[in-house]
Amino acid sequence: MQNLMEYRARSKITANELDAKIGRILQDDDYNLVMKGATRILLPNGEPLCVYLPKAIPEELCDMAYPILHPIQTSTDSRGYASGSQPTKDRNQSRYREVKSTIIGNIEPMGGGRHPFCRTTAWTGRNTEPFKALYPLFEAIGSRFKEYVPHRYQKQMERVHNTEADWRIGNTPFSTMTVNNNYPTGVHTDKGDYEEGFSCLMSLRKGGYTGGYLVFPEYRVAVNMGQGDLILMDAHQWHGNTNIIKHSDDAERISLVLYYRTDMMFCGTMNAEAEKENYLRAKPLTKKDKQDNRSQEELEYEFTVRGKI
Repeated sequence: MQNLMEYRARSKITANELDAKIGRILQDDDYNLVMKGATRILLPNGEPLCVYLPKAIPEELCDMAYPILHPIQTSTDSRGYASGSQPTKDRNQSRYREVKSTIIGNIEPMGGGRHPFCRTTAWTGRNTEPFKALYPLFEAIGSRFKEYVPHRYQKQMERVHNTEADWRIGNTPFSTMTVNNNYPTGVHTDKGDYEEGFSCLMSLRKGGYTGGYLVFPEYRVAVNMGQGDLILMDAHQWHGNTNIIKHSDDAERISLVLYYRTDMMFCGTMNAEAEKENYLRAKPLTKKDKQDNRSQEELEYEFTVRGKI
């Protein structure tokens, strides 16, 4: 276990100042403390805001993961505040700036009656073996979670153990991941993941760039995630990134965010959910279904309305 510096956060800005930052890409003047070494930051109530662990992921796992994660660059315009843009209307749907962000793993039923069944996400269904090859990485991250935030880990694992085995990802506390590529998020909080658990974010870096700092603007705390760094965090606190400024053509920042979707516990077995899906897909499309005509990845994001780092 790394020795941790510990810091008790205090709100550094007013509620009105925080409201003005929501949906914005942050700037360097939005923070005044940058975590450099292994650090634990506590909220005013004593609960953990985050634990930053530099070089927590071995280089061999980073090297294994990069060729799998690098091609995952699906663009979506359904990221809400996390897109760092204001919405425009398209057939009564809110659209935002396109960003490269993809959900992998498993997901619960979608809203609005469009996909009311549990399933693996679109990328995962097409890439079963590459996804399984990432299990050692997921398990390494899960072990750091258990080591440094054990009470949150235990809560999350209780949820996992009450979830059908078909939807568990190896021996980990996670059901779902988000892969972001060269994507600085606007200020947001995450929705749909288990509030008593924790989100885990690791970073891969290539080429030369500056920026991309992960910032908790209410507390004016930031971190510049390096290759193989890991941050365990309460993603229900406001957070976002500074802009990424490329200095080489191959500059790349991949963030892999791992979490547990709250409602996965209520999913049936994979066979039961597949039967539900087959029945519902056999029903005639409504006029709205035909008008929507969006990709599976877009529909997944439209439902989750996530802001994953």
